[in-house]
Amino acid sequence: MMSAEEWATHVVAGKAVALTRSHLVSRSTGEVSNTVLVGLDALIAETGILLSAVCQPDALSDDEKSALSEITGGKETESFLVDRLVSDLSEFAQKRIAAGQTKPVLKLRLSGAEIAGESTQIGGHLMPKEENPVMGLRGVARYLHPQWARMFTLQCKIIKQLRLVTGDLPIAIVIPFVRTYSDAASVHDLLAEQGLFRGKSGLQVHLMCDLPANAVMADKFLHYFDGVVIDLDHLAQLTLAIDPANKTLDYDEPYDNEAVLSLAAQTLKKSREVNKPCEFLSRSATVPPKLQRWLSEHSVSSLICSPK
Repeated sequence: MMSAEEWATHVVAGKAVALTRSHLVSRSTGEVSNTVLVGLDALIAETGILLSAVCQPDALSDDEKSALSEITGGKETESFLVDRLVSDLSEFAQKRIAAGQTKPVLKLRLSGAEIAGESTQIGGHLMPKEENPVMGLRGVARYLHPQWARMFTLQCKIIKQLRLVTGDLPIAIVIPFVRTYSDAASVHDLLAEQGLFRGKSGLQVHLMCDLPANAVMADKFLHYFDGVVIDLDHLAQLTLAIDPANKTLDYDEPYDNEAVLSLAAQTLKKSREVNKPCEFLSRSATVPPKLQRWLSEHSVSSLICSPK
């Protein structure tokens, strides 16, 4: 087992990363390790367009429509987004395959919580107004809502086209905010309707463990998925009922909390019992010593880092 110091060195030297579009374009293959997590909503937002603009094009103002046309070069919005993201993702994935990266080559996370500053982008005013972006109509609940069905379809189109141009690229689709077993079953039905079948040509579907319910009932949730990624920040928020945007709450490193780590340990244990991969996601720019020790003690050798 690595010491905390050895673990920290390992992660700094070869940590898994959550990539933005600019990283995909510029990062060399040698700089990444086995896991790359890509948030499709974040990649799309980097174009200046939000998924809400795709879902409700008739609700856009004339100024927004003009700005949208300028970004897309007059091309239909969905086609523009699919072509652009597939081009970036496929080029990056092919480099990883050429470098001998193991399956899955990429993990693509479907839309979950909203990203900061989205209200200034095209379609931002169409999003539901909620104080805490982790609450409300998120993840599978949104995919099932008629208003957002087109958003889900667009993300599936990106994944299908990516696999088509790369020859059934071995990827994992990561599903956030799976609140119930019904959600877990429903998302597979939705994916199948879009031609994305779990297990077909190496396609995997993983659970994003955002919720205490996912951790407490990990053994049952894992029946529906090929692996799990524990989102330490969301798990901490919903375990401790805290909002990191609320500066009056002084919880700098909430996932150092014993309750949060206990839930993470349950999930890790259950995933290992059924021989399914379990990885950890942190939005902190640094890994606190207590968390380093905990990860080392539990034989976790890498952390997906997505700094705020």
